[in-house]
Amino acid sequence: MIFLSRFFKYVIEFIFPPFCILCDGQLSLNDKLVCRSCLIDLKKVEGIVREGVIDFDCIDEIRAGVYYDTKLQTLIHHFKYQRALGLADAFADMLAPIILENAPWRASDLLIPVPLHKVKFRERSFNQSEEIAKALSDKVDIPCSADVLLRRANTESQTQMADAQERVKNMANVFVVKNTHAVSGKTIILIDDLITTGSTANACARVLKQHGAQKVYVLTVGRPYF
Repeated sequence: MIFLSRFFKYVIEFIFPPFCILCDGQLSLNDKLVCRSCLIDLKKVEGIVREGVIDFDCIDEIRAGVYYDTKLQTLIHHFKYQRALGLADAFADMLAPIILENAPWRASDLLIPVPLHKVKFRERSFNQSEEIAKALSDKVDIPCSADVLLRRANTESQTQMADAQERVKNMANVFVVKNTHAVSGKTIILIDDLITTGSTANACARVLKQHGAQKVYVLTVGRPYF
C-alpha cells in the first residue's frame, strides 16, 4: 500500500511538476516545496545566538538555522497560514546538523515544541513548532513530546509588540508542565519557528526548570537581523 502511494505520488508529480514557493522553478522529487538553490541562498546563523535576545536567564543556549529575511518570511507564511506542511521537513533538514554536529545537544533527551493555545490550535488545526519538532525527531533520533508543555493563556501576539519588556510581561505565567516526570533531570531542546527577544522561549524554559529540567536549549528555524 505504501509502495502504491509513493508510486502514484511520483506519477502525479511527473505529469504535474510542483514549483518552488520562492522562485517558481520546477522542483526535483527530493525537494520539499522549496528548491535546494533557494534554501542554500538563505543566510545561515553561525554559532550561539546572543545579540538581540534580552530574556534568556533560564535558557542554557540558543541556536538558529538562518536569518529572518523576506525569503524566510514567505516560507513561514506559507507554512503557518497556507498549510504548506511539507516545509516542516525542509526546516528539519536545515536544523538537524546543528544538533548532530554539537555533542552536548546530540546527547539531549527530548525535543519539546513551543505549544499553541487550544484556541489558536483550533483555528490553525496544527502547531507549526510541533510539525518541525516531529520531523526533526526522525532525523536526529531524539524523541519528541508535544503533550508535556501546555499553554494555558492565549496571549496577545508577540509580533505586535515593539517594546521588549512588554513582550516579557506578556509571557508571564503562560505555560504549564503537564508531566513533571517527563522533564525532571532531562536535557531538553525547545523547538520554535522564530526567536526575537527570547521572552516566549525563556518563559517555557523557566517552567521546565521549575519542574526539574537539567538543561534547556532553544533551537529555531530563524532569527532576525539586529
